[in-house]
Amino acid sequence: MRISIVGAGALGRVYGVRLAAQGDDVTFVVRPERVDDVRPFVVEQVNSADRRDTLERPRLAADIPADTEIVVVTVRFDQLAPRRDLGGVAPRAGGRRTVADLLRDGPAVPAVVLTPLMPTERAALEEAAQRRITPAMPSVSGYLDERGVVRYWIVGFTSTLIDADGGAPADRPLRDELARRLTSADLPARVERGVGAQNLATTVAFFPLIAAIDAGGGTSALLADEGVLGAALEATRESAALADRLGDVAPWTKLLTRAIGPRTLKPGVALVRLLAPEALRFLDAHFGPKLRAQHLAMGASIVALGREHGVSLPALERLMTTIERRPDAR
Repeated sequence: MRISIVGAGALGRVYGVRLAAQGDDVTFVVRPERVDDVRPFVVEQVNSADRRDTLERPRLAADIPADTEIVVVTVRFDQLAPRRDLGGVAPRAGGRRTVADLLRDGPAVPAVVLTPLMPTERAALEEAAQRRITPAMPSVSGYLDERGVVRYWIVGFTSTLIDADGGAPADRPLRDELARRLTSADLPARVERGVGAQNLATTVAFFPLIAAIDAGGGTSALLADEGVLGAALEATRESAALADRLGDVAPWTKLLTRAIGPRTLKPGVALVRLLAPEALRFLDAHFGPKLRAQHLAMGASIVALGREHGVSLPALERLMTTIERRPDAR
């Protein structure tokens, strides 16, 4: 299968390298200045002791190749905006680097978006790209370590979910084939209805906990800051109420948000630090200041959703203000 992966961050590399390892024709669509980068892509699965895959010469391109059969978008949330380029900043005059531009000017093939989508952003992307897109929900989390290697986890109790209701009717055979190709690459995937709504609700419910890591300056600092921690827990309760109006929250998220509280969070983190210290490094690397632009953009969208659905989110707004005012804010 000929697959183009838009974005070559941790998520894009895991999916792309695993597909390429089984023989699929994979192209990574990146910023023009990265096209000549000849370094290999290496991905290591943390929860599989002997799984290490290397793509010695990844195929990089500035545009989606004309012979692509399906596109998988893996960029950050803030990079999906029609006026944002792949680097998350406004493109230079005359530049053609937005995700919408790439989709609009590329071949008319299915576009599966693994990035969480809010209704406003999805509508804007579809309008600018001049095509319907298919929401999807990844089952992979990872980060780029100091060696330039992606370290990642595959969530064993769920699959990569691809929305059966997304895209155009003609997209269905290729969407189904992508799920089969992912599954054969040991990335279990399936097509089912309601994935877009589930991803939206799950993202809204879980968002305050990940944004709090940035607001607090890291996991350890967050636990020591009673003010930010309290706002995060209150924002989680607010966001859970909004999520219930948007769709079915993934069961694991519902259990987690209900279990986390002032008496359980610190002992839980201490246990993770003892049994799986790399998981905390992942949280700080993946949800810390590096993703500040994404946190602010997503937080603003969730607050707007709250207003639309009559759910007040004052604690989440305080959390967003804390992030904006942090000394290391960019």
